[in-house]
Amino acid sequence: MTRIARTVGGTLAAGAAALALAVLPAVSASAATTGTNGTATLSATGPATVVTDGNGALNGVGTGTVTLTGTNFDGNAGGLGFGVYAVYGPKESDYFTNSGWYGSAQWIPKSSFTTGGKFTTTLTVSKSYTADPHHTGDAAAKVNCAYDTTKTKAANAALGKYKCYLQTFSAHGVQNSTPTRDEVTIPVNW
Repeated sequence: MTRIARTVGGTLAAGAAALALAVLPAVSASAATTGTNGTATLSATGPATVVTDGNGALNGVGTGTVTLTGTNFDGNAGGLGFGVYAVYGPKESDYFTNSGWYGSAQWIPKSSFTTGGKFTTTLTVSKSYTADPHHTGDAAAKVNCAYDTTKTKAANAALGKYKCYLQTFSAHGVQNSTPTRDEVTIPVNW
């Protein structure tokens, strides 16, 4: 009986380890995770503290800086050439005009795009952060990106939890004639 117990125990332990390995994303500093809207493409790469799984999402395991590379962006909403914002945070109804949601943001002016609507920038991602203190109503609000998929959006919001993204959109509140032309998101899971 002892031999059978050891064999079964060894098999179960090996099976559990294999199962655990099967569901973990590949950890790589060089793997890229990509989002697209059918026209523009946004790729994100990061250090081991930000797991790029190559399957359309980043899985955060600690605060880190990710590099974003955009291709085929327009940056010319309304013919004004303001470029795009690249931000990290939730995509709430006022995301386009309320910078108070974001833990990290960069303005990429159209003049800095290279041929093919390309740009590169960096953003810091973290599980939680304090919202922009310069925005009325958002001052000192804590944003927690550990969204619980077993709860509703309203229940998560009541706990200060939001689904967060690396995202781009037209700069300075100006929309393109096709509103989503420069809008690309990459989910970040914690």
